[in-house]
Amino acid sequence: MELTKLTMKEIKEYLERNITIIIPIGAVEEHSEALPLGTDFFTAESLAIELGKRKNYLVAPTISLGNCHSITNEFPGTISISPRTLISLLEDYLKSLYEHGFRRFLFVNGHGGNIAPIRCAIDELSNIFKNSRFAVGSWWLFDEISELYDNAGHAGRGEVSMMLYLCEDLVHPERFTEEKIIPPHCYVSKDLVKAEVTETGIINDSQEGSKELGRLLFEKSIEVYEKLLEELEG
Repeated sequence: MELTKLTMKEIKEYLERNITIIIPIGAVEEHSEALPLGTDFFTAESLAIELGKRKNYLVAPTISLGNCHSITNEFPGTISISPRTLISLLEDYLKSLYEHGFRRFLFVNGHGGNIAPIRCAIDELSNIFKNSRFAVGSWWLFDEISELYDNAGHAGRGEVSMMLYLCEDLVHPERFTEEKIIPPHCYVSKDLVKAEVTETGIINDSQEGSKELGRLLFEKSIEVYEKLLEELEG
């Protein structure tokens, strides 16, 4: 069930039996010349909608823009909103849902730059909301898929595989390449990104993915999100 495709009558009826909502969040950022700029939000949205279907939960509108202020903001097409702006957006978004009666919030996150702003927004709202619980799942960080994901980098094997499975028509295999530069264990200013992190938009990985690996990553991630939902509801 997608919130935007329902009427207020159906939302009222849903809230009579369930106070949980799934919130997909991603980003619009470069993923090399082979993957679409919407990779992060396509993945998060697909996971959230499938999870909602399987468990009969409501899915909120995808927050498609994220914090890309470091590294990827140097590349064409990336649209970044600042961490402060994202925190404010998340607070207003969650407050609206809370006012209507939602009390259990599961974020299906598709972008690393969103993790800290989501946490900050939750920290702020946990002092205001009552009887509320929050969970955040970033699929590529799940322990349960670590062997499958195998430390894949940004725009690398893992994301290539997910996109081949979910949106194959948006992938350009003829442009697959690799860039294996181990990034520094520190943050760098934007003028150092291409010299020290990535020139191609791929971070320390190849693009040797497969549709089958994407299917396995997707299905295993759904299983983990199902567990998060169970824990969220107590």
